[in-house]
Amino acid sequence: MGEAAELAEQLLNPRSLLNVDGLLDALAALVEDCNYPLLRRTKNIDNFVTRSLRLKGSDFQLIKVIGRGAYGEVQLVRHITSRNVYAMKLLNKNEMVRRADSAFFWEERDIMAHANSEWIVRLHYAFQDTQFLYMVMEYMPGGDLVNLMTSYDVSEKWARFYAAELVMALDTLHGMGYIHRDVKPDNMLISKSGHVKLADFGTCLRMGSDGLVKCTTAVGTPDYISPEVLELQGTEGVYGREVDWWAVGIFVYEMLVGETPFYADSLMGTYTRIRNHATELNFPEDVEMSENAKDLVRAFLSSSEIRLGKDGVESIKQHPFFQNDEWNFESIRKAVPPVIPELKGDDDASHFDDIEAKEPDPAEFFQIPKSFAGNQLPFVGFTYSNEAGPIFNIQKKCEAVSKSDAVQVRAALNQLNQISESQLEDEKRELEKELAAYQVQVKDLARKLDMEREEMNIKIKMITSLEEQLTIKSKVEDRVKELERQIGELNEKCRHHAEAEERARKQQSELHTKLNSQSEIARELNERLQKSNEEEAMLQQQIDQLHALNSQERENLKRAQQRSNEQNEKVEELRAELVAAREREMALKCQVGKLSEIMAQQENFSDENRINDEARKNNVRLAGDLQAAHKKIEQLTSDLEQEANRRISIQNEVHCMNDQLANMQNSLHYQESELKRARDEKRRVEDQLQSLSSLSRLLQRQLEDVREQFDTESSFVNIYKTEMNALNEELLEKTRRKREEERTRDILSQLESERLARRIAEENLSTTDKEKTMLEVEVRQLVQRHEKELSAKDAAIQLISQKEEELQLSLQGAQSELRSISERDSSRTSPEESIRDLKNQLEHEKVMKTTARYKSLIQNYAINKLEEVMAQRQANEALKKGKTSRSDARRREKKIVELEKDLRMERQKYEERVMQILALAEEEKANERLRMDLETFQHLETAMNEQKKRERQEIHADQPRTSAITLLQQVNENELRYDGAVSIRLTVKRRQQWQECFAVFSPSGLFFYLTQNDRQPFQAIQADKLCHARHVSAADVRCAGENQLPRIFQILYGTEENSASRRSSVADLPSLSGSREEKLDKALWNRHDLVELTFHMPTNCDLCVKPLSNLLRPPPAFECRRCRMRFHRDHLGVETIPQCRQTVDAREMLIMAPSAEICAAWVQHLKRFLDYKHSQKTGTSLPRSGSSMKVPTKSANVPRSATLPNNSLISPVAL
Repeated sequence: MGEAAELAEQLLNPRSLLNVDGLLDALAALVEDCNYPLLRRTKNIDNFVTRSLRLKGSDFQLIKVIGRGAYGEVQLVRHITSRNVYAMKLLNKNEMVRRADSAFFWEERDIMAHANSEWIVRLHYAFQDTQFLYMVMEYMPGGDLVNLMTSYDVSEKWARFYAAELVMALDTLHGMGYIHRDVKPDNMLISKSGHVKLADFGTCLRMGSDGLVKCTTAVGTPDYISPEVLELQGTEGVYGREVDWWAVGIFVYEMLVGETPFYADSLMGTYTRIRNHATELNFPEDVEMSENAKDLVRAFLSSSEIRLGKDGVESIKQHPFFQNDEWNFESIRKAVPPVIPELKGDDDASHFDDIEAKEPDPAEFFQIPKSFAGNQLPFVGFTYSNEAGPIFNIQKKCEAVSKSDAVQVRAALNQLNQISESQLEDEKRELEKELAAYQVQVKDLARKLDMEREEMNIKIKMITSLEEQLTIKSKVEDRVKELERQIGELNEKCRHHAEAEERARKQQSELHTKLNSQSEIARELNERLQKSNEEEAMLQQQIDQLHALNSQERENLKRAQQRSNEQNEKVEELRAELVAAREREMALKCQVGKLSEIMAQQENFSDENRINDEARKNNVRLAGDLQAAHKKIEQLTSDLEQEANRRISIQNEVHCMNDQLANMQNSLHYQESELKRARDEKRRVEDQLQSLSSLSRLLQRQLEDVREQFDTESSFVNIYKTEMNALNEELLEKTRRKREEERTRDILSQLESERLARRIAEENLSTTDKEKTMLEVEVRQLVQRHEKELSAKDAAIQLISQKEEELQLSLQGAQSELRSISERDSSRTSPEESIRDLKNQLEHEKVMKTTARYKSLIQNYAINKLEEVMAQRQANEALKKGKTSRSDARRREKKIVELEKDLRMERQKYEERVMQILALAEEEKANERLRMDLETFQHLETAMNEQKKRERQEIHADQPRTSAITLLQQVNENELRYDGAVSIRLTVKRRQQWQECFAVFSPSGLFFYLTQNDRQPFQAIQADKLCHARHVSAADVRCAGENQLPRIFQILYGTEENSASRRSSVADLPSLSGSREEKLDKALWNRHDLVELTFHMPTNCDLCVKPLSNLLRPPPAFECRRCRMRFHRDHLGVETIPQCRQTVDAREMLIMAPSAEICAAWVQHLKRFLDYKHSQKTGTSLPRSGSSMKVPTKSANVPRSATLPNNSLISPVAL
């Protein structure tokens, strides 16, 4: 029971290797290793592979790729079911299996899954498929601290906060028993709340009981690696958690200053400064840092014996740098961070760099194996399902079951306590009695068992004999059953086909009925459509008539309105006249009144008679006028009444016409709506007709398909009937053959021996034919090879003859030129080129003769080998002659005669070639005589050069001696001058920047201008201070891209300031201090200042051009700190190392050209100048350069050497 309980506990423990997820991983690994076409041909394996129920990559939706490394990439994903956002890390299994040191994913999985800390990135799920391991982690949307440091200026307050959180994270990790070994800002991620969490635990190692780890390789990022780790160069060493505290010091310095304290462009420079950290650690004066911060950095960046944190994390927490009034280490998690990332959503990835999409490479995946390879077995147990896995559900069920079981156990215990001891004694006695009875029964049963065993043995013998008799019968019955089964299957197929045929007939009749009904419906719809078309035409005519009437009524209405307007105008005129008449009437009445008054006054006077008469006359006249006015008023009144009546009638007529027009418009609208409805009905009927026609066509096709199917089924029925008849005949034939089989067995036994003898003879014959074929092939190949060699030799002979003629002509020309030179002393031309050509031709002739001699030896060897093979074949044929037939022997003899004939012909050709070789020997003697003439010519040339030299010395004896640079300018200034656009490396914080400029190299120096038109350089290097120029590798420039690396070269130049440079302490560091290289003989170093390094980035050896780097286990190598030569450790003491030309420490400068070709041209020109300078020191002559060295110069913009300061080597100008 104890073992079962322990097994159950391990099954439910997520940290156990035997947990449920681990067992499922083992099963999944077996499935993936079996999931190949070659293995799935086995039916059992194929059935086993086709099942999948676990968590997989398709359960997550890809949002964006936020990181990529050597083993895989990190994706921002969303879980399809829960809609939660995670960061999913993919690791390529093939890459990890191919590399030896790739088991890091176990530590990373265990730490993130079981840390349960707010300072460690949490792992939610871990699963795998055929190609990748998946780790679904907590998403940190704030990015890493590198992004923060490039976006903000980090103050000391911020650095204190982030350093404290890093200390808490490392304390948690160390408490779990691990060392991180790669602490850097890239691995410190910012959560959505602004707090920092530690990530990327692929370099972690578990500490032993003493708190130390053993390792043989230096692991970590070069800028953050500690000195004790750096000393591990192929030797096993131990170190503890203090390596992480060193990285914390680097991190604090980088946040405050902007770059790491020991940064250098090359790995060797970085490693050298780290080893000499006591003197290389400096704090820049332009950066404000408190004394507590400097003290903290010094305490972290010290030797491992006295480093801060070696005795525990409490000493770090008590440092004055971390003392403040806002938070402490216990409450820092509740404090407000310096920066809280601004997020647009839960899937915001704006704080991560954009990663280009990568096409899948088939080379990254496992190759299809030919047998079981077990590629998935190293990853068994990787899955971690958390709450989504079976362990969580099993534990929940176990908790529920355990509660119910506890209740049942308590009830059973209560019942047992109630049972008395007397009852137990009674039960014991009864059980003893039953035991005795059972023992008696056992003895009886054993006796009966022995008897039955004997009977069983007899029956077994009988059964074996019967089984032997039944084997033949069973075979026949099986065959009969198989035939009967086939007959039954054929009958069943016939029945099915008959049923299918019946169904097809019914379906055909139904389709005919349906087709007829649809045709009738289509006919009716056509009639309705025709009627609707007619009605539409009639309605259209009515509408046209109504439109015409409407237009006519509108014209009448316009005319009536015009008449009405005219009458209104007349009425207004009459009214105006009436008013005028009434005004005249009133005026007349006033006059009459006045006249009456005048007449009354005139009655009193005597002379009033005359006035009365006149008044009477006026009165009469006025009365007449009044009457006429009254008549006119009456007439106008009557006219006005008539016009009013006429106006009323016209208005009534207009109202009637308006009513008629409204009625006509209503009728028109109704007719238009009817027309629209008719058109819609027409369109609907047409659509219905079209659908019915398509349905009709579909039914017609279905009917044709049913007919074809019916014909096919009928043919199948006939075929099945034929097969059934054939099977019946076959059954009868089998029965008949079974009878004949017994008769033929005897005959077969007799023929078996004859067949065996015949097979042996055929095998011997086939072996002979194969040997014959092989011999023919070998002879054919030898003949072809011999012909090729003969053709090559003919070509070589012709070439040598041509070369000889050319040599004779060139020798005659050289002799004539020599005679002309001796006659004319003023000529300065040198015959060096012709001498060099003659030497090359003579060397080529030597090579050709050696090649011809070597080929002749090979040919002789091949002929001898052919004779041996022929002799061996003849011997073998003589031995097998008795076993083969006479006809085969005659054929082989003819073939041998032909081969001997070919051999004689080859020998004749060989003898001819020997004669040609002898002729070549004679030619060689003639060439030797030419060589002697050439040496005589060289002696004459040397004598002439010495004479010219003496003449020049006599001419320039009174002139002062010039410097090596001035002489170089006079002789080869045009050849060594070179210019072009380049970029110079600048470093700001952690980001690389290249400053574009224009560079000009001349014998005076190397000058850099901001633009091509500038007159004054912003930086200059004297030519005599240049030491070395070379192409760089990935180990020299760690931040360069793949497309930039071929365009970058490095120059080294001397300096007189021994202490001002940040690298001046390099010379103080012993080259191979503390290592086993002290035992090597320094005489082998050849003036090099060697230091042992290992290169993880792509680098080649300068001596053997073989790879000098490896990502995981690089070979031991040396690098000179002066001239930067690199080579394998094995070369030291075995080969002669070239002497180091640099004797003092030099500064470095990285220059990037626009292309790789221009970069090579720069290096070539600089090396040529350095070779010349070295030749001036050693007294040798400068080799003659080719025409390719002559390039355009910048004569207008290049300053003379006199413009350089006398007391400085470099003159920088502020950019």
